[in-house]
Amino acid sequence: MNSIVRPHPWSVFTPSCLDVLEVPEFVLDNVLAAGTIVIAGQRGIGKTSALVPLMAIVTGLCSAVPLGASVRRKVIYVSEDTAQVHRILHAMRKGGHIKRTPAEINEVFKLVQGSRLAPSEIVELKLHLKDHWLDNETASGGNYSAPPVIVLDTTNATIDIENISDNSQVSKAISELRNGLGEIPLVLVGHMPKTSLGDVRQKSFVGAGSWEGDTQQNLYLIMEDDMRSLVIGKNRFSPEVIEYALHSHCTDMEGINKLGYPTKLRCWYSLPEAMSLERKIALKEKKAKQKRLDSDYKLMEDLLDAITENPGLSTTVVKSKVSGKGERKNAALIQLEQDGRIYIKNPDNRTRTYYPVAPF
Repeated sequence: MNSIVRPHPWSVFTPSCLDVLEVPEFVLDNVLAAGTIVIAGQRGIGKTSALVPLMAIVTGLCSAVPLGASVRRKVIYVSEDTAQVHRILHAMRKGGHIKRTPAEINEVFKLVQGSRLAPSEIVELKLHLKDHWLDNETASGGNYSAPPVIVLDTTNATIDIENISDNSQVSKAISELRNGLGEIPLVLVGHMPKTSLGDVRQKSFVGAGSWEGDTQQNLYLIMEDDMRSLVIGKNRFSPEVIEYALHSHCTDMEGINKLGYPTKLRCWYSLPEAMSLERKIALKEKKAKQKRLDSDYKLMEDLLDAITENPGLSTTVVKSKVSGKGERKNAALIQLEQDGRIYIKNPDNRTRTYYPVAPF
């Protein structure tokens, strides 16, 4: 009796050339691929304040933002600090970047308090997400049911691995997550050493190299010259733009403290802007100009304080009271006089003395 020969898995061929080419599927158009990706940034750079708005765009909650998601999805956001996510989404509503009700936000942005689970436990989540696929109308009038995207913010707080620096352990964990979650996109958020855009390719995710090597896309949050950027590293879709400036938005809000009293608080969040070389240069020049203006303003205030505390000081003594270059101090004194904030006695003599102008 002849035994049945099972087909070899590599003998099942797929078409090598298609009549119609399919573009890669994205979580965020031309920025985040639909797969297992890593987003890394140094501690304190604001990973959550940048990532929560990105995921809000994915759900279709955001309005008037430069990026988009052609395929809308629900987000399962596993956070080590759910209160921070609450504040960011509330701030985005008050700032006008989300114009939906809390009920509408809760329907598509699912927030989970993070706890460390083994990869085998994490993939069991898929069994509980059957009602979280989101329908999208296709060009032909049909329907594409998009799986949700899972965000683990951060890997240290959510994935239970004995040694995050052991390549074999990390590789095994990522393989288990990718195979177990299947078509569900996964975003792994982690830390990287302090770095800048110039040496981003020399830096990496803290821990084993497999965090980046075994995932399909890597992105990095970078600080350079007081500018934060989201930079696309390894990818499989050759993006036209690889760097996005992260513009900070600040919202003052009011909440209720543990005693039930109204309390004011402030929250920052970031929205991305695609960066061309020209735009990057213009932004750097704008920031540098603002930095100079802020420095000049502070110098003027320091000189005015010195004059107010000690009326009648000579030019040499006034300038000795504050730090800075001599020519900048001279310019600041001239500007204070032109603004009517100080007046000078003996302006035509060698020894000039300075006095504050009393406010009305």
